[in-house]
Amino acid sequence: MKKLAIYAFALSLTAFGISSCGKYEEGPGFSLLSKKARVTNTWKLTKVEVNGQDNTPSESSYSLTMTLKDDETLSASYTILGFPYNTTGNWAFSSDKADLILTANSETSTNEIIRLTNKEMKLQQINNGDTTVNTYTAQ
Repeated sequence: MKKLAIYAFALSLTAFGISSCGKYEEGPGFSLLSKKARVTNTWKLTKVEVNGQDNTPSESSYSLTMTLKDDETLSASYTILGFPYNTTGNWAFSSDKADLILTANSETSTNEIIRLTNKEMKLQQINNGDTTVNTYTAQ
């Protein structure tokens, strides 16, 4: 009877795991955290790639930290050439949760989620033929 209970528990974990498997290109393949739980965090922009080439700005020229909250609001602090700016807005997943939609200052950007863990997030945008991948690290 004890073995049956262990097998039933393992089967339920497997079923839960299949429904939680990642759809993002770079994973994770499995997570016990929901996508919303993984995305709600304070994120710092740590890398920018344009068409596969590293284009990360120096911290002295540009830095960005944004907080995505559970109530689907966001706040961002960024510095451009030493001048600080702050903004607020909203975030949402697309209906299939493949994209993260960010709205601030009456502008909306749709970002394909490439990777989403509780420690790292990679978002991709394609504009005018250029592919930009922004990597964020949890703070």
